[in-house]
Amino acid sequence: MAGFKFFHIPKPKGFNYKPMYYDESKEAMREREERIRKELGLNSKDKPFVPTIKGQFHKARKRPSESSRQSNIRVLIILFILLLIVYFLFFR
Repeated sequence: MAGFKFFHIPKPKGFNYKPMYYDESKEAMREREERIRKELGLNSKDKPFVPTIKGQFHKARKRPSESSRQSNIRVLIILFILLLIVYFLFFR
């Protein structure tokens, strides 16, 4: 009875990621080149491209789209019609 468990909780599987195309010597060469460029004060021509996505999404979010304007107008029309129906039902 010592080995009996009422609930069996499996242990999580480990994560073992191995890159397929990793060249260790190429990476070491790149690091040495960067270190030498920094020591000599040269600018790196191969700077990685950093997109400015944050600002673009922020600008796009501030602009109301045409569909949201139409949706707001549609909601106002439906609300007006419902108020008219309630008025005629209760006050006539």
